[in-house]
Amino acid sequence: MNDPGVAPREVAAGLPLAPGVYRFRDAAGRVLYLGRATSLRRRVVSYWGDLGDRAHLAPMVARVARVEAVVCDSAHEAAWLERNLLQASLPPWNRVRSGGQEVAVWIRLSESARAPGVQVVHQPAPGVRHFGPYLGGRKVRLAVSGVCRVLPLAYAGAGQPGARADMARVLGVSAAEPALTGFAVRGGYLTGWTQRGCGEASARRHLSKTPPEWAGFAQRNAELAARLAGSTGSAASAAV
Repeated sequence: MNDPGVAPREVAAGLPLAPGVYRFRDAAGRVLYLGRATSLRRRVVSYWGDLGDRAHLAPMVARVARVEAVVCDSAHEAAWLERNLLQASLPPWNRVRSGGQEVAVWIRLSESARAPGVQVVHQPAPGVRHFGPYLGGRKVRLAVSGVCRVLPLAYAGAGQPGARADMARVLGVSAAEPALTGFAVRGGYLTGWTQRGCGEASARRHLSKTPPEWAGFAQRNAELAARLAGSTGSAASAAV
């Protein structure tokens, strides 16, 4: 409990620079608002500064008599704690729907020899292996996308029916000042990275073979190679 002689703003200034959940109460002990932060101190102190696009909270801040906080080990843990608390009770100054802003998702693992891989789903299905739940679909999809490139399960099952042990090269080629960017994959692992001059036409015929999980990655890096070489322009990606 806050010392009655200490202003809420001073209490906020003593919070740790760590992720967590904070809660504001009025003089009668009623919860006014609940939120989360990657840095409790910075976030909570900001309520007594320029509120910017949170100006609608000014009347609430004027009523704050007590600041409470829980420190978490990560921003993800803080997001879950906030979600659980908002599902139990939605304070009057919280505008987001009960449960918080993010949607819970799961990572589904397919162990089929014909189509191994992982994907992000909103609901687990019976009889299939899942990991989760996790909050924040976009971040989970980015993580899964990275896993599919760095350790692509579709190419990792050497000796399994329908699986390929190696994918020789994944290529991206810039159309402007031609520069070919290649990534070698062996046994399901990305093992090499090369860049050299090459015409776009020579790689164009391979575009239809590009694995979907590599297409954007290869193109982005081909464009980056072109920029680093001092050129601009479009790019195409391919796999051989």
